[in-house]
Amino acid sequence: MINITTIILSYNEEKNIARCLESIKDWCPVFVVDSFSTDATKEVSHSYGAKFFENTYKNHSSQWNWALNNTPIETDWVLCLDSDFIVTEALKKEIESFLDDKDEKQYNGFYVIHEYCFWRAHIRYGGVKKFWLRGVRKGKGTADISDLVDFRFNVDGDIKYIHAKVIEDNEKDNDLTFWINKQDVFSLRLAVEEELRRRKLLNWEGNISFFGNTDEKFKYLRDIWLKFPLFVRPFILFFYRYFLSLGFLDGIGGFLYHFLQGLWLRMIVDMKIWELRTYRLSDSQLVALSQEMLRHKHGSLGKIIGEKYAESN
Repeated sequence: MINITTIILSYNEEKNIARCLESIKDWCPVFVVDSFSTDATKEVSHSYGAKFFENTYKNHSSQWNWALNNTPIETDWVLCLDSDFIVTEALKKEIESFLDDKDEKQYNGFYVIHEYCFWRAHIRYGGVKKFWLRGVRKGKGTADISDLVDFRFNVDGDIKYIHAKVIEDNEKDNDLTFWINKQDVFSLRLAVEEELRRRKLLNWEGNISFFGNTDEKFKYLRDIWLKFPLFVRPFILFFYRYFLSLGFLDGIGGFLYHFLQGLWLRMIVDMKIWELRTYRLSDSQLVALSQEMLRHKHGSLGKIIGEKYAESN
């Protein structure tokens, strides 16, 4: 069997995980690391022969580090997926070719092309994340725990770029209410994370460089983003994505995605940063808030702060 294990993170993913598992069926060992789902995720995973593990979820980075350190990986490589990912046949062939190559041992990670679907439209333009590091050599990669919303791996060594796709297509996101509620949680985490970084209370792990790999460049640009004025930068981002980076070529789905994710969400983040600053939290209070919000599945800053103050009294 191929020298790679696939690990899939999940939580209430019965609508998505079957497609993910079907795309890698009989290809490699599969572990599902779940956050105590209450739907049929476990049963679906077992029906495909996947080994099932459970761990309490804090954020994506901490969950990935737990998965890499606590599952019985016996292969040299790990392919890291979310439940709404579909591995294309082309990607499987490219990974097989890479692992059979005599130069494989010089690399400790690999990027794949990431294609996102939003409301059944494939987002190909708009300057969105093209490559995503999804392959790590066992023991050579860790997720950056300083990222409170997304995640990215820091890899010790050289990284390969594989030019084949994994497709992210979340069926649950077709329910607009579900998507908006998810963005509400993300917006608060982004707001708090940005305030932590502005105050130098949270620093990226690994290298930061405009001329580095995809993730090193991302971190560099995120730090530049912090210097842009609130309520202006969302419009700058939308203009860049939709016009300069040709997001309009993705049709109505592209417009909805770039407007909602590039403009609307970023405006909500800026509003929550503004709200956060009105509380005039000390550094220690802000750090405590960042830990407290990870326990909640909503994005209400006032409610979380109110509960925190109530507990302290």
